[in-house]
Amino acid sequence: MRNISFVVLAVLLVVALGIALWRAHLRTRRSADVTWDDLLKRLTWIDRNAIATIALDVINESGEPLPHGDGFTLESDAIWNLLGGLDGLETMQRNCQVLVDLATYVQRFHPEALVVAENLRLNAREIQWHVERLRGAARTGNLRATFDTYAQRAVVSYYLMTRNVLHLYSLFNCPHLAELQQTI
Repeated sequence: MRNISFVVLAVLLVVALGIALWRAHLRTRRSADVTWDDLLKRLTWIDRNAIATIALDVINESGEPLPHGDGFTLESDAIWNLLGGLDGLETMQRNCQVLVDLATYVQRFHPEALVVAENLRLNAREIQWHVERLRGAARTGNLRATFDTYAQRAVVSYYLMTRNVLHLYSLFNCPHLAELQQTI
């Protein structure tokens, strides 16, 4: 009986690893076929000034936190209005994947861009976590009470993601930099 359990677990592990490898392979093939225009079409418009206003309430232009007591001055209603509520955050979250794909696009020509792409993936996961917390709060009727905390932190991460993508494109003198600066 013990041997059968071991074999079943080993087979399940091999199947799970196989599925993970297959998904990674499909994702790599899809990203290799993506064109610049495809990436830009996937971006949804977000008010860059609103994002900057919310983010710069917590951090300075270089991304460093503001001195103690200087940040987090925006009220929850102001953040809600600037973002467009939970819908605006969800749009921002969808754009995160496009930002990761933009870094992956550069990585095709400059393999050293891998580090930036991986950091963007981590930032996107962080934003997803914040948005999921807010969705949960909306289901329990606590959205307004927690919106400013999670939303502002998500916006700061998104703002830094956009700065990192722009920096990556400028670092490698990518021909699409000007267009990207107008888009994100």
